[in-house]
Amino acid sequence: MDHPDRSVRGPVVAAALPASAPRALRRCRAGAFCTKRLHLPSAASGVAVFAATGRRVARRRARRAATVREEAQGAAPAELSHATRVVAISDTHGFHRRFPRLPEGDLLIHCGDAQGNSGSDLADFVEWFRQQDFKHKIFVRGNHEKGREWKDRLGAVYLRGATHCGKLKLFGIPYQPDGFMQMAYSKQIPEQLDLLVTHEPPHKMLDYAWASSFRQEHIGSKTLKSALGRLAHKSRTNKRRLSPRVHLFGHVHEGRGKLEKNGTLFLNVSNANPGMARTLQHPCVVLDIATDGSGDVRVVSM
Repeated sequence: MDHPDRSVRGPVVAAALPASAPRALRRCRAGAFCTKRLHLPSAASGVAVFAATGRRVARRRARRAATVREEAQGAAPAELSHATRVVAISDTHGFHRRFPRLPEGDLLIHCGDAQGNSGSDLADFVEWFRQQDFKHKIFVRGNHEKGREWKDRLGAVYLRGATHCGKLKLFGIPYQPDGFMQMAYSKQIPEQLDLLVTHEPPHKMLDYAWASSFRQEHIGSKTLKSALGRLAHKSRTNKRRLSPRVHLFGHVHEGRGKLEKNGTLFLNVSNANPGMARTLQHPCVVLDIATDGSGDVRVVSM
């Protein structure tokens, strides 16, 4: 079938013009003579525009993917001049000696679940943890650490409640299922924390467990989420930061990653593979927390 010529010259019949026709053509309804050669869009040109848009989107996605790869490979932003360097690990499950030498830093934090499936890792982990060359060290109990023995053997590095490491203000909450004890600890979270350290994530914050054969759902703590929500609301009301600058946790191996919300950087620093731990799949997370009052936080490597 022959297609009509889409270039137009001379008088144009008004009734033949659709509402989408170019403005210059619509003016011809008054009998004006069109001296400019006009080209209406064809199907082929529409396909070309669509393809060009797709190429632009693909280039943007490629640039974002390259940025993520660079971060994962340790291509870090510029270091802060006045900061405490934090090295964070979690869910090592008896595989702690599979780490290569840990990155240098000022503060080493373990967010719990150092215990492996064998149940005989306490003495070896305590020895390894004490050998790590950091000025400050913190351990928060996970759901695999049962009884008081872990607290007794780890001593001062076992965190429950508030403490200071250099110029940083920290608060630690050992693993507690949602209930009275979790509520009691969560209500004690101080304002203007630098670091909140827990084993569990807040509900729907890097907490989706998908590797289990019997459960695929968000398993974070709703009590913890409510407590942080109250601090965020109070921050907005008072127009100043009251929420923690950084919240470190683990527990959900599949949730490894980072998320920023309400002025808090949430970091799931789990090292184990998704599902039941069989090895260490991820490296340590390294971040700098400014101590000059600027409030800056930089993830150096992840």
